[in-house]
Amino acid sequence: MSAWQFGRTLGLNQWIDASVANYYLLHIWYQLRSKAHIRYVDLYIARNNDLTDEEAEAFQMNNFISDEGACPIVPVGFIVHDSNHFFTVIFDFHARKAHVLGRYISADGIKEGGGNQQDWDQWGGPEYWRRIAALHHWNTGEVTDISVTSLNWIQNGVDCGPIACSVLEQCMSLGLDDTGRVSSFQVECGHQLRIKMLHVIAERIKTSCSDYLMLLDHAPDYWTSDIPGEDIINVVQNALENEPSEDEDAGDADMPANRKANLAKLFKANKQLAGSRNRNHIVPRAIGTHIELESEEPSHVDAPLDSQRSSSASAFRRRVKNWNLGSNKRFPRPTAPPSLAAYAGRRWLQDDCTFDNYEGGPTIEMLITPRDINQTITLQTRGIQLSTTWVDWVDHGYRITPSSFHIFYQCDPISTMDHIMPIGITDSYDPSNQVPDRVTGEYSLERLGSTQRGQHTQVTDVDIISASKLIDSAGYDSPLHDECRFGHNAFVRGCTSHRFGDGPALYVDLEKDAVKFTEDDIETSVDIDSIIWTTKVFRCRGSVGIYITPLFQTKPGIFKHNHTYVDITIPQSEADANTPGGRTEWLSKRFPMSAIPHASFGRISSASSILNLYVAFPRMIHQHPVNGRRITLIPKEVLDIFWDRILLPSIGDCTDASWAPYLRQTLEEARYKARGGDGRKGGWSPPKTIPLSDDDFRDVQTRMEARIRDGDNELSMYGSLFFILEGKGIKLLTKDGQRGRFSGPEEALRRNLPDLDWPYMMNRRHGELLVDVGISFTPHSPDVPVVGVWRLDALEASFGAGGYKRGEMHHHNTLSRYGALQAEMQQERSHQTHIAFRSTYNLYYESIRTNSNKPSFASDSDAYKLSPSYMAECFEITKVIDHCKEKTYGVRDEYRVSGHAARIILDNIDDKAREYLRSDPVLWIPSKIWFELIRRRVREIQRTQISIVKKNPPNLGILTGLLNHMLRSTTSTPITYDFHVRESLALLEYRNILETAGMFFLQDFDIASDTCLEEVQQVDDVNVLALMGANAKAKRDRAVGRMGASESTESELEDYPLGRTPTWNQLRAAISSTPAMIMRPWSWSSRFLNTELSVGRLVVMFTRHVWLMLTPEVFKGIRPYPNSLQEAMKCWTITSIDDTLAAVAFEACNAGLHDNTGVTPGRMGPKSRAFMDRCSLFFPDSDASNKDKAQWSVLWDGDGYIAEFHRLMQSRDEDQQALLKQCLCEVFSDLHCLPASGARVWTQKNDAIVFITNPAFYRIDCIGRGGESRRRAPRARRMMKLTKGKHIFAADLMDLQPFDIDGNLRRKTERQKRREIRKKMTMAKKNMRVPPPPRPRKPRPFPMGIVEIRGETEEIEGDEEMEEEEEIYID
Repeated sequence: MSAWQFGRTLGLNQWIDASVANYYLLHIWYQLRSKAHIRYVDLYIARNNDLTDEEAEAFQMNNFISDEGACPIVPVGFIVHDSNHFFTVIFDFHARKAHVLGRYISADGIKEGGGNQQDWDQWGGPEYWRRIAALHHWNTGEVTDISVTSLNWIQNGVDCGPIACSVLEQCMSLGLDDTGRVSSFQVECGHQLRIKMLHVIAERIKTSCSDYLMLLDHAPDYWTSDIPGEDIINVVQNALENEPSEDEDAGDADMPANRKANLAKLFKANKQLAGSRNRNHIVPRAIGTHIELESEEPSHVDAPLDSQRSSSASAFRRRVKNWNLGSNKRFPRPTAPPSLAAYAGRRWLQDDCTFDNYEGGPTIEMLITPRDINQTITLQTRGIQLSTTWVDWVDHGYRITPSSFHIFYQCDPISTMDHIMPIGITDSYDPSNQVPDRVTGEYSLERLGSTQRGQHTQVTDVDIISASKLIDSAGYDSPLHDECRFGHNAFVRGCTSHRFGDGPALYVDLEKDAVKFTEDDIETSVDIDSIIWTTKVFRCRGSVGIYITPLFQTKPGIFKHNHTYVDITIPQSEADANTPGGRTEWLSKRFPMSAIPHASFGRISSASSILNLYVAFPRMIHQHPVNGRRITLIPKEVLDIFWDRILLPSIGDCTDASWAPYLRQTLEEARYKARGGDGRKGGWSPPKTIPLSDDDFRDVQTRMEARIRDGDNELSMYGSLFFILEGKGIKLLTKDGQRGRFSGPEEALRRNLPDLDWPYMMNRRHGELLVDVGISFTPHSPDVPVVGVWRLDALEASFGAGGYKRGEMHHHNTLSRYGALQAEMQQERSHQTHIAFRSTYNLYYESIRTNSNKPSFASDSDAYKLSPSYMAECFEITKVIDHCKEKTYGVRDEYRVSGHAARIILDNIDDKAREYLRSDPVLWIPSKIWFELIRRRVREIQRTQISIVKKNPPNLGILTGLLNHMLRSTTSTPITYDFHVRESLALLEYRNILETAGMFFLQDFDIASDTCLEEVQQVDDVNVLALMGANAKAKRDRAVGRMGASESTESELEDYPLGRTPTWNQLRAAISSTPAMIMRPWSWSSRFLNTELSVGRLVVMFTRHVWLMLTPEVFKGIRPYPNSLQEAMKCWTITSIDDTLAAVAFEACNAGLHDNTGVTPGRMGPKSRAFMDRCSLFFPDSDASNKDKAQWSVLWDGDGYIAEFHRLMQSRDEDQQALLKQCLCEVFSDLHCLPASGARVWTQKNDAIVFITNPAFYRIDCIGRGGESRRRAPRARRMMKLTKGKHIFAADLMDLQPFDIDGNLRRKTERQKRREIRKKMTMAKKNMRVPPPPRPRKPRPFPMGIVEIRGETEEIEGDEEMEEEEEIYID
């Protein structure tokens, strides 16, 4: 109990409690036992002068000391807590020596103190010697002749407890050396030791709690005091953490303490408000030259909690030891950014209380939706559906201020050019040396890393080769169906090859193929790529087109973070709203622009570009109640009201009589006019626009504001609206003044977009204008086309020297040293420099960039089935890449800055760019080599995918995810969404492979082995199978059956995979084939936290005993053995069952599957028992009928759980018995599934053990009739059978690649020629009726001679033909 109560003392900068240290060391001592070279003595026993006989006897029993005689004399260790300091002591009774470790921690103390007799007496060494010897029945001898040795080191005075525990732990494992001295040990970091001790102690406490519960009914006599209560037991069992005691800072220094405490509680209840502050009260600070260090998270932090597997089901799966190894390693930032003084000027615009409606709005307390609010029911033509529109899309109390749109201070940009393309590398930087010392062996073997010339190692098992040599070593690119060992080794496994086998591992060094250029050989081009303008009142010089109806969209216009923010004032608290004197809380929060609900409002079009205009509604900001994500796509009914009651009437009010027939209309009229030629409403095409001049549109905006105010609460959610103008992809309009037509990009932008009011937009009182200024570097290389790629180490150093955040790093083609980097600038620095974001990328990406700038590739399920779309996508990529080998592609550096900062950059960029190029941050490599490297990588990955699909290993889905990840990485940097891919990368130690190979390879891939790759999971679980599509489970089961082993897991897919009302036959088939698709995952419910201990113990016994009945042959995993109620319930999930048993059959249960009218349609057979009622089957009354059944009878007698249940029932009165049964029924109603028990506990069907699934977890609304099932979700396509020449090598392959690698025309077979002719035939020709063959003529009876002659002739001719056939056959 003491270790549990004082466990918090393991926190940082705290002295740990002695009970915690003692508990930890006792655990280590019992864990080592016979392996320990030094015995441990309890801290409290060792220092207790008044031990009773009972306490001494208990110590000897717990430490395995016999009463008959003294135990063997061995060294004894313990820790001493003296003068608020822990240190380690080891007594060697045989040599009569005392070793005191860590007694003094300061330099003076170490110098003055030591192993003298005075210090030995000071901390009571002689008394410790006598007490410990007496406990072990040893002769103490004279304590005056004991030799005391001391070993001390510098310590910080706080971590002495963890360090003393660590030192003693090492000594117990190592013991004393041959001379009787303490073996060498390491003094580890106190912070890491605290984390280690915390994990050990927490696990030990939880295990002890389980043991305590199992022994509770037969408790020993000495369990008389300090018994933990049920509340503590529940907390320990469910691993709940203590709530933090300190209140969070509300962010306003002038606020009273009680008000800040209240806000802190509200922020804790409303996570979306975290980070709110009053930015007017933030004190400006100087920005120093701090170098941001890489924050390496502990390996266990990112480990996801498996809520679907019991501990026994998870035991045989591969576990990730360090999740950080699945990500990229960052490079150092050796140069600090420029220092900036604390800003003393005007930061934001003056607040205006009339700018928005700040009083009387919703409060923070209203953000928590009461549980009694029901969802709104809307009646549509297809039936009643639930809608949450009028619960979520309301006024939540957010407001804006005059400075909400500003992300920079109200000043001219400060030191902008010092942060543009800064050089961060040191003078000793060698750009051509991109091979780490870990590969070359060029590092010192000196113990302290001496800088002097010392001994180096020689690495002989790595071959450092260039990209061109890698391509040459792969050899001939054979057709995909043929094996290519050299290409597979080079581009998939990352090793060299020779005639007789595989060679050593390789490291890809692109610097060997580098082409050198001076800064004079590289052309610098400047342009403006995009603009973003945020304003409250929109103005322009020309006209703006307003959509007459809402634009139909499947995602918001700004659907991803554009590194632009809006400062939104959060709602006030109820305490502030009820305080007289007006609002005093002015806290705000920075919201990404993409997180604010907005809608397409209009556009400004010209012959050369389209600028999109959005309207944003900050009052509607809210999050999804389940997943916590911000919802920004506004529903149709909400937009309809805005258009019908606000926008269109405002447009109609500002027109005269002659314009009224065109502009004065309702939304219903506008939609009627927008019907297509076939009478259908709406569509995907943009709606018609109404052109409004600047004056008219300003009048419309004024009238819109008035209508919103007049609408009161009905229209208040549309208040505080503002406009966002976005122009993307306009670089060709401004590139170097559009090829010299204008003086520069700024003039080209103004002249090509004349409808915009640039002076008004540049005035920061009206809003914030952000401009993307891009600099492209392209070399003049007419003879050898080249491709430029950024060197990541130089790029990382440059971002560090500019004061940018760590951002996102992209490794192109999984190369470790080359790629791109994007990052925002540190916030305070950004306020002054007016730089928001920097993005660098390589322009070869333009060769495969889609119009939507969203990299797309065939899905993993397509690769899993080798679908035509996957094969076609691979062929198209290689074809496009082949055409790029004769082109030159440079690199690009882009900055998102304010309009004023853009002018400064455009005026000074040329000299800055030339200076930056001198640092050589770009590698230039021949285009032929670069694109052939990518093309051949794609080919070999595709060839490997074909091979594993033919082989069909049990982890085909996992291997497919890895190979497809490598395939996507050839043209982009994919985001790894799938858990199994992230897990596989961590298991393979992706980071280490990049460092030692220069590129990611599957180095241990072996197509001949059963699972091809030993390091990853060996069997696809159901989560992987769900991603691979239909029939994946059957395919995996065939592979598992061939191997004789299987692993699977169950996890969630999507809501209603069979539709809301599937038929009974569909539900039963889905449960039988893919139960994880139709069943929601099981999760631990908080209502069981306060469950009676006896209930948990009965369920644990029930689970253990029932599983114990099965023979070992039916298991493929570990037999479940739960220790708590949560573990027991987890053993009955479909995931645990599938992982545990070799053959399982899941069946559907029809209990409670009625529709919303109470009718159960369809034929479902006999009515099944509900899971709550099944409790009486497994926990029957004493007079139940199944007592004499063969399998049940054992459980009724002796130690069976049913017998224990009956004994417990007999000891209780009727009310307590009813309460116990009720609690058991509640537990059973929340179980995922149960054995299909009846006369037998376990039943089987076709050698598979049958389980009944719980209908409460079905992903359906109810059972429907046959006609309703047609509206279910579409079925996945049937997986194609792989056959040579049909799906892999169709005849189209010959058309795509008519020539071989030497340029010779491939010879076509006769079958291919016939197929080619048939493909060119028209449908009429193909379907033309073929006349039947002529019937054989019957021989006539007259004349006879002719018939005989003919018969002989025919017979002779037939014999000749047979002879010819035989000759041909023999030949």
